[in-house]
Amino acid sequence: MAHEGVPLIVIQRQLGHSNLGITSIYLQGIDNAEIIDTVHARRAPMIPVRTTR
Repeated sequence: MAHEGVPLIVIQRQLGHSNLGITSIYLQGIDNAEIIDTVHARRAPMIPVRTTR
């Protein structure tokens, strides 16, 4: 994703990291296939739905 220009913050959320620095470190040392597998294995972030009354 990083090679395709996806913003680092989006990659951070997909990997589930709370710290952007951790994501940067992972991108330096992890094989691209491993990153892709991790992202595909994660559930999509859920956005709470608010109802109006």
